[in-house]
Amino acid sequence: MFSCNLLLILFTLWCAVLPGNLLQYDPSRTYTYSYQTDLLLNDANSKRLTSAQKDVGVNFTIRFELSTIYKDESVQLFKLHITKAEVLSLRQPNTKKGLESSIYNPTYFQINGDLVEKIYFTENSIFSRNIKKGIINLFQVQEKEGERTEVEVGGECLVKYSVPEPNVIERNKLECQNLEIANQFSNSNKALGISVYSKATSVYKLKDSVIENVSSTQRVIIYLNIRSALNGAALSLQNLQLESVSNGKEPALTLEDALEKLQAGSLLSMALLPSEEEIQQCQENCQNPELLALRLEEDLKGENVATLKSAKAFIQILKSFRSSSKGMLTKIMTTSDSYVVPQLIDIATAAQTDAAEEALLELINFEDADSVDYPQRFLLAAAYSSHPSVPFLEDLLSILKKSIPNESLRESLLLSLGAVIHSFCQVKSQSSHPVVNEFKSLVTFELSACKEERCQLMYLNALGNAGLSSTVEIILPYVESPKSSMLAVTAISAFRRIHKKYITSKVKAALLRIFHQNNDAYDTSVRIAALELIVDNEPTKQEVRNILLSCGDQSEPEFSTYVLKMILDIASVNPELKTKLEDILKDSRIKNYNIWSQSGKSSVITSYLARLKDLDATYNLYFENSKSGVMKRSGMVVSLLGKTIKQPFMKFGIYADGLESLMGQESDTTTENEKTNDDASVEAVAGMSFTFMDVLLTQVEFFRGMSGLMSAAWNAPSELTSALQANVLLQDHSQRIHLSNGLVLDTEVKGVLSFDLSGFVSISLWNRNCDALIRNSGAMYIEGSMKADSSVFNLGLMFSGEGQTNIDYTSKADFYEMPLKLCMQMLRPEFEFVHKTQKTSSLSKGRKYKSSINRKSVILAESYLLNKANSDECRVMLSQE
Repeated sequence: MFSCNLLLILFTLWCAVLPGNLLQYDPSRTYTYSYQTDLLLNDANSKRLTSAQKDVGVNFTIRFELSTIYKDESVQLFKLHITKAEVLSLRQPNTKKGLESSIYNPTYFQINGDLVEKIYFTENSIFSRNIKKGIINLFQVQEKEGERTEVEVGGECLVKYSVPEPNVIERNKLECQNLEIANQFSNSNKALGISVYSKATSVYKLKDSVIENVSSTQRVIIYLNIRSALNGAALSLQNLQLESVSNGKEPALTLEDALEKLQAGSLLSMALLPSEEEIQQCQENCQNPELLALRLEEDLKGENVATLKSAKAFIQILKSFRSSSKGMLTKIMTTSDSYVVPQLIDIATAAQTDAAEEALLELINFEDADSVDYPQRFLLAAAYSSHPSVPFLEDLLSILKKSIPNESLRESLLLSLGAVIHSFCQVKSQSSHPVVNEFKSLVTFELSACKEERCQLMYLNALGNAGLSSTVEIILPYVESPKSSMLAVTAISAFRRIHKKYITSKVKAALLRIFHQNNDAYDTSVRIAALELIVDNEPTKQEVRNILLSCGDQSEPEFSTYVLKMILDIASVNPELKTKLEDILKDSRIKNYNIWSQSGKSSVITSYLARLKDLDATYNLYFENSKSGVMKRSGMVVSLLGKTIKQPFMKFGIYADGLESLMGQESDTTTENEKTNDDASVEAVAGMSFTFMDVLLTQVEFFRGMSGLMSAAWNAPSELTSALQANVLLQDHSQRIHLSNGLVLDTEVKGVLSFDLSGFVSISLWNRNCDALIRNSGAMYIEGSMKADSSVFNLGLMFSGEGQTNIDYTSKADFYEMPLKLCMQMLRPEFEFVHKTQKTSSLSKGRKYKSSINRKSVILAESYLLNKANSDECRVMLSQE
């Protein structure tokens, strides 16, 4: 009997001090605490030496009483009663303000074990509730070391506990997910994305299972992945200190009795611990979108595209468009000057709201074969949607299913839809959505039904922009198409956005067959396209060896020259390929005069466009000549390379075939067996392709045949003429960060590239020479902000970066006599990049504090190296002028 009673006593004591029930407050006592919390904003790299460099922020000083309403073995119900509360601006320390009266209303919170389960409020003020939640959150703590997932003030968080010494607990918040994510989004493209760093640590000191002190620090930084100097940082500090203990009231006998007494006194509303967003209207710089569009009309005109005026106007209007109704957007786009409507279409498409989409589809007509400017502009902007929705994809698919009389417009729709599908699938949970399967089924069915090459090219390009891994087997049969070099190159290019793990051994075998021409003869452009994909997918040492051995055949010196220079160029930036190449070159059968003494002028070179702290911008220039030395393919690829980023930024390519026929030369594609006196030469053709952010846009054909060349020569623009212009939203991030002290930060980052691709060409068939200029002009404006979501105080930080420049690509060709003389130059003028940081703070209806810092960097003008042979030829040609 004695032993049974002892066991019962021990069991009761064990239940009272369960590991999950750390806090043991005396129900007959009232505990008085002082509490302070700060929220500070600044540039993460600020040295804080001058007044403008120092933090802006607010400080809350609060005093409250904590008493126990009810307690049993596992549940404790506490009363939190604030007796003093005031806030001051840290940059205006003489200005203090008492907080709203609702904060003094008593609040009750229930802890089950060591987790805050429910909170009972008597007020509806979200600000007051959030401040109290920040305090209550400090009472959610466990004494056991290890990790667990908690629902706390910041959302659903992974938390790690450690006990460095007795009565001291360290709580580290590792990561959090907001429980409410409406109107939050980010660009899934890492290169264009925003990183958010957050670290929160709390140190508890306890005595007799009662909290004596808590010191908590949370640091949050948002920054651009491509330029971390553009950032904003927030620091949240909390300090809780036990001041005194006094006699209190006796607790209720049951939890039901306690809750019943509370309800009798006032109307309670139950809430969970995560902080809430204060629902607010626009607070400052709010403008009517119609008046804003009218005021910025001049900046939006076509002649200002690719300038900072246009880029800044885009961001300003985008903000207002995202909160505008369909009716308002329709009115703006239908009543504005026709010269600015294309730019307004850019902005409305970038808004990506239901209202904007409805207004656009009402404005744009896809059924008029002669009016395609607005639809083309809409599709170009849509291709760069940062967070496309299912309804938007469904609307594009429904348009595709209808009859579109203009073939070029249908092609643009397919390319744009493929790009939007790719962005949509970057969110893993969406890649298997029915709308993706519908796109794949529709495009693959139409592709299989195509009878003409142009039709096949159109659907293959759409699949290339989509980059779906499930389409590898669909694309593969078109890769080995010896009769059409264009079809084969397009099919190979369609693999570019598909992850390497899906480029199977079957695909690699087909590419090797093409390069080595095991089964059929292929045009050199097809073999080079195959080689590029082979090298990009980690070839074996034997495969590299065989590629080099193939260059011993010097029957096609331009091709062999191109292959060798390409391999060496890639090896210069690819350590794995470089190691393989060094090992292979130890063999004298590879490293010999026959292989390495190529006589062609074709060239591949990679160098730096810009070297930045976070990443490098490289340019790759390639020139492939035909057997006779006439240009066959040339272009430039700009890529962004960082430690974890590899992003194709822009690819501009010019292609040509059969130009020898215009000069009485033989075409590359005519073999000995095919030559007869009656055979017609390959039809001369030239054109341009443009890929931006790895999205292929509609190709432009300059001319086809002698008549086309004559027409191009007579109609070629003698002054700079725009071929493609747009405003494209690159960075697009919106996120609410719920801080440990209960306050909420609204963070936004938007970046736009306003660009114009223009040029002119002067062709003299009499003198047989040609001068051409292609100018790629662009202005980038990036704007980010961190603002406290509060009606009681204003606290914000805004950072921006801006720059405007152009790259001129000039060429002078003299084909009066062979060999053809060609001089190419790539030049960029000096320009300035400006980084601004602005900070503001004030208490509601109080005097505002404002500081700003401008940093200017001058980027010197540069003439980029193309290749030595080109430089030598330029010196000769320019000296003769």
